[in-house]
Amino acid sequence: MLKRIVALMTAVIFFLTAPTLALAKDDLVDKPFQQSPPDVPQPTTLPPEEKSAQPTTLPPDEKSAQPTTPEQPQPTTPPQEEVEGLEFLLYEQDGVMAFAVIADHEKYQLRPVLARGKVPGLATVSQMNAANAIATINASYFGGNGTIYGNTRIDGLTAGTTYFIRSAMGIMANGSILFARQIYRGSLYFNDIEIVINGVNCERNPNTVVVYNSWNGATTGTNNSGIELVVKDNHITEIFRGKGNNAIPTDGIIVSANGTAAENFANLQVGDRLKFEEDYINMEHTGDFNDAIHIIGAGPTLVKGGEIHVTADAEQFPDDIRVGRAPRSAVGITKYGDYIFAVVDGRQAHSRGCTLTEWARILKDNFGAVEALNLDGGGSTELVFKGSLVNSPSDGSERYVGDALTILRR
Repeated sequence: MLKRIVALMTAVIFFLTAPTLALAKDDLVDKPFQQSPPDVPQPTTLPPEEKSAQPTTLPPDEKSAQPTTPEQPQPTTPPQEEVEGLEFLLYEQDGVMAFAVIADHEKYQLRPVLARGKVPGLATVSQMNAANAIATINASYFGGNGTIYGNTRIDGLTAGTTYFIRSAMGIMANGSILFARQIYRGSLYFNDIEIVINGVNCERNPNTVVVYNSWNGATTGTNNSGIELVVKDNHITEIFRGKGNNAIPTDGIIVSANGTAAENFANLQVGDRLKFEEDYINMEHTGDFNDAIHIIGAGPTLVKGGEIHVTADAEQFPDDIRVGRAPRSAVGITKYGDYIFAVVDGRQAHSRGCTLTEWARILKDNFGAVEALNLDGGGSTELVFKGSLVNSPSDGSERYVGDALTILRR
């Protein structure tokens, strides 16, 4: 067990053994291209070609929270105060600078955080770092308004989905972590009919069915076309035809459909039974994601079973993520089950960033990861430790992102 250590680490040169990958363009974008894979439903929200959601201002009531440009990290001055069960590590080699926080899993716990407490929403990692948080790191890929692109669950309630088979991390009630590739399936059952939904808490595109729950905020945000059904305890309590943006119950869901998809619900009435079931399917058969209280979906896998195992090709990530050096973020565990938050700076004079394979090697050889999952990167890469931003974001200031992952005391 790692105890009462604040350490600096300078690793041996690993690039001599790392395979060489082609460099990506300088303007790498930082989230996966979403396209509908064969034989699965079309996602309701498609990411734009460029991650345009890097606003420099928030709404007027939030402008005061705008972060200032962080100073360059100081490699010889990590946080000085010792905290039991924590390590702060630095890697600096061959023009690459990376940082890691390692937390004892018996003393600390992990929890996802949504920007502004809902989907969609945008905030900086510093803004999502609670006063009692030990460390906070950016998490899933996200869309322009903060919609989460990745299977995400918080406190047992789904916050975002994707229909790609992508790597995810499941956090169990006892603090243990499950890493594996998974796919989400949500279905509605009524009158011996099954309807597969197109997503949770995302934009309702034409001819689709979307489920909205309380993580979406107070209302659905939909237009007046189609039909919306309020469902509590597997029964319809209200029906709105030709009226959108309806209030989401805290103890239920809204089923929202339009176009041809709305025709499936035309004959339903208040009081009819309508059951919603979800399945987070583990494609590696190593455990049940449905038992997880929290899930963070991102990818690709970087380290598996103590070995470098990059799954970018298998998970259909495009070149802007799969190829080239960039700032990157990751979450992992050590052989003791302790939690690792790690970031590498990139696109700057002090640090050129890493390829996925180079990043996996640092996580394994220098930060002790036996399992590791890549998170959103590029300008989104941010790590806050004990209230301070420890890395230097490549945008020059903190980017507004959709969600984060935080370490709290048990």
